Amino acid sequence: MTVHTIRVTAAPPFVAPATFREWRERLRSHGVLPVVAVAGSRGKTTVVRLLDAIYRSAGLRTATWTNLGVEINGRRQHGELHPWTRALTRLTEGAVDIAVQELDWATVHAVGLPEAIYPVVVVTNVCVNNEACLAQPETQRALRAMPSILAAARRDGTLVLSGEDYAAGGAEVERAVPTILVAPSADAPLVRAHLDRGGTAAWLSADDLRVGTNTRAVSLGTSADMSFALHGAAGFQIQNGLVAAAVAHACGLPVTTASEILREFSAPALMLGSFNVVRLGEAVAIVDRASPPWFLRPSLRSVAHLPRGRLVTVIGRSAAVAPHDLPEVGRLLGRASDALIMHSEAVEPDRAAAFRRGVALNDVPPIVIHVPTERQAINRALKTVRRTDVIFILADDALSVLRTLERARAASPAVQRTA
Repeated sequence: MTVHTIRVTAAPPFVAPATFREWRERLRSHGVLPVVAVAGSRGKTTVVRLLDAIYRSAGLRTATWTNLGVEINGRRQHGELHPWTRALTRLTEGAVDIAVQELDWATVHAVGLPEAIYPVVVVTNVCVNNEACLAQPETQRALRAMPSILAAARRDGTLVLSGEDYAAGGAEVERAVPTILVAPSADAPLVRAHLDRGGTAAWLSADDLRVGTNTRAVSLGTSADMSFALHGAAGFQIQNGLVAAAVAHACGLPVTTASEILREFSAPALMLGSFNVVRLGEAVAIVDRASPPWFLRPSLRSVAHLPRGRLVTVIGRSAAVAPHDLPEVGRLLGRASDALIMHSEAVEPDRAAAFRRGVALNDVPPIVIHVPTERQAINRALKTVRRTDVIFILADDALSVLRTLERARAASPAVQRTA
């Protein structure tokens, strides 16, 4: 296993552009397209959607390329490569102001990236410092892709990196690009060292979201105002919000523009299975995707901090979880949940059995309900839910689940939604 240590050559200091227009004109004078690249193991889609909302709130015309495809000015395009080429052409012509591209570890590892092409490169995280995660084949591909991703940033551009994930923000590489580190606290070792060298960071101080340096930092508002972060309970969503705000700062946008979006952001249909929050009266449903234990634990911690009644968890095939991790996922969910609704067990009975073995490891296992399909599981959860309960859905088909929840929300005038 590759071990990464902190040995970072001091990069030039980050200097924020005065305005977006200044940043855009500087790029144009160098023949550089204003494309922000976003990589990471988790949080990429949330960051892309936050950035798109921030840019559009500032009156900018945008293009995005995510795992859902290409959008130009908010309109979904047919196909991917041709629409993206069209988006880049519009950037060149000035018909689009800025684009955001989501990068996939496997694709970058397989085909690489041109060097020094992006004015802003983001890495949300790699493995949240988990040794078991670092040993996974997918993580090894990510680590092998990291040099290409970092090298794709222009020397006169900006890197925005996780300051709490050593594999993302503290990799053993020479960084000759101005860098903004992002972490839940300015006391995170990487961030503290970075700030002490005169660097720029984004962090949470008590409840205050801040971006700047040791000597000059500005407030972005409070985490309690971030509804998509469960008003401060979902720490990883606060981190995503800080990353997006740091990128907007690097592009010359006013802090107030980012802070307004952090308060108002709501886009569950565009963030499938990315910790979507749907309010069902006084109850709440959270739609995430099944993840290995190191990514599941932060989600469960967020749910645990909610004032709530029972926790009803819905889980199915969990295709993204390796078979050897299923018992630990079952143990974690079994410990946290008051009731588990399992579905689709007949599709892969061995995987379902491994999950159930983990559930049974708890001293007091939850009630377990078995239904054939995900649709039936969601309907069962909706019939079961009481006031102040939380439904935690690890969705196989997040789009279908969100549509079902929206219909349930619309069926009652007392139901309101946030994301």
